[in-house]
Amino acid sequence: MVYRYSHIKLIRLAGLIIWFSLSVPLFLHFEIFNSPFIVYLSAHLGFGLVFWAITHNIGQISFKLKAWASVSLLAFVVILIDQVTNSAIGIVYALIISVLLPWFFSIKESLSILLAINILLALQFQFIGEISSNPLVHYMLFFVYLGASAFSFIISLVAFRQQNAKEELRMLNTELRATQVLLADSSRINERLRISRELHDLIGHHLTALTLNLEAASHMTEGKPQSYVKKAHSIARLLLSDVREVVGQFRQAGTLDLGQAVSELLAGLPSLKVRSEIPDEFLVEDPKCAQTILRCTQELITNTMKHAHASEIFVKLEKTNHAIILEVKDNGVGLKGFKAGNGLTGITERVKMLNGNVTFTSNGGTQTVLTFPY
Repeated sequence: MVYRYSHIKLIRLAGLIIWFSLSVPLFLHFEIFNSPFIVYLSAHLGFGLVFWAITHNIGQISFKLKAWASVSLLAFVVILIDQVTNSAIGIVYALIISVLLPWFFSIKESLSILLAINILLALQFQFIGEISSNPLVHYMLFFVYLGASAFSFIISLVAFRQQNAKEELRMLNTELRATQVLLADSSRINERLRISRELHDLIGHHLTALTLNLEAASHMTEGKPQSYVKKAHSIARLLLSDVREVVGQFRQAGTLDLGQAVSELLAGLPSLKVRSEIPDEFLVEDPKCAQTILRCTQELITNTMKHAHASEIFVKLEKTNHAIILEVKDNGVGLKGFKAGNGLTGITERVKMLNGNVTFTSNGGTQTVLTFPY
């Protein structure tokens, strides 16, 4: 079903359908195997290959320069096809370019590129076949293409924003599930502490009073009744000892399943291949430390998706004798020329508050290692 495909796949499918449709003129004129036809065929195949390549990892192009180079190459192919065929068939190819622009550039950049392509085609129309001899057809064709390209661009922009909204909603859902894991564990710990206080304040005090009274009664009785009093006193002391042991166990620091919470964050990340090394049970006793690690992981994942242009992310959690270590690595553009924003600054501040250490390295991507002593 069509609704099962993402916006990116549908955009790619639409472009390929148009490209295959434009192959029809080539099949109709395959017998004219001359130099212009060879150039036309090469340009057509080149356009399809470039379109396939840039849409295969759309949104994950490592450098903005690749996007500019790809779109410039496609625009050159459009002009070349118009020139070789001495027609305006290239404007159909150019519609595919207008669909791609929102996925690679900002709105201002996209509109500038769209306007530049329209101007180049308008100038070229003056030298193409019958169009050059009929100014009215020239202007009509220009404005028809301008409207069609603007319409294609707006439709693609809407799809791009819907895709982003969908991915943000998915991220919020994973963050909510991860937070729920810690909240459930925190609620369990708080309930244990409440029960321990109740046991200590109510049963413990009464048993203490009962033990003292039985101790006094054992000194005031003689004979057979005294044996029963001493036996009751022994049972009361044993019961008080059991209550104190239970209260002590309940008052011991509870554990938070941080591994499960981080795994929830990594579940179903859009457009990223996830690798992880997280133990089945990665328990942390300090709620503040667990919350800090979870928030830092969340921020690093967000940075990878928004800024790294990566296709893969690796997350590792490990515990040594004296520290908890979080490692997050991607295969994106790295930190060269990157200025730390609020996200990375916030991570550093959170880690320092727990007397931890954070290191950022860039080598074939970005590697972040957070160390939290305990």
